[in-house]
Amino acid sequence: MFDLGNKKAKVDKFSMCINMINLEARHISSNCLEAIRIVINRNLNKNFKKTQYHLRIRSHPMHIVRNNKVLSKAGADRVSKGMRKSYGKPFALVARLKNNDIIISIRAKSKYKKTIVNILKNVTYKISGIQSIKESEYWGFTKIAKEDYLCYNSINLLKKYGYQTVIKRKGMSLSNVLDNYL
Repeated sequence: MFDLGNKKAKVDKFSMCINMINLEARHISSNCLEAIRIVINRNLNKNFKKTQYHLRIRSHPMHIVRNNKVLSKAGADRVSKGMRKSYGKPFALVARLKNNDIIISIRAKSKYKKTIVNILKNVTYKISGIQSIKESEYWGFTKIAKEDYLCYNSINLLKKYGYQTVIKRKGMSLSNVLDNYL
């Protein structure tokens, strides 16, 4: 549910990552996340093949919202107990988001940037609050900057694990490793 498209694509295949970022503290329901997922997946499948992108929903609905039902008919004051034992029953699952939390990430080739940005702009209307769409400065879903990735890859300093990669350090600090290679 949280990963769609070409999940098994290697790290080298998709260099660009576009994120939808939440700009205010907010709760997003599981129904809202599901609606977003369906719309994005439908639009991406219309424009691309499943092997041309990797979509990841980064916010997970884990917080349970509870509702204390209150009677509102005639004579309800005699029947209901008000706020006594008002724990409530589970009502919904929500994802709790802070400022600058990433909601959705899509990695693909950089020639598809314009289409992906338009798809994400259309989806922001389904979420309450303010969101922004930004291209990540990192290579795909990794935490390595694009320029550094190209440099490290050219000197064979990266160990690749599917869509992730790690810098080969051999027990040394990164500056010592770079001094040895450069």
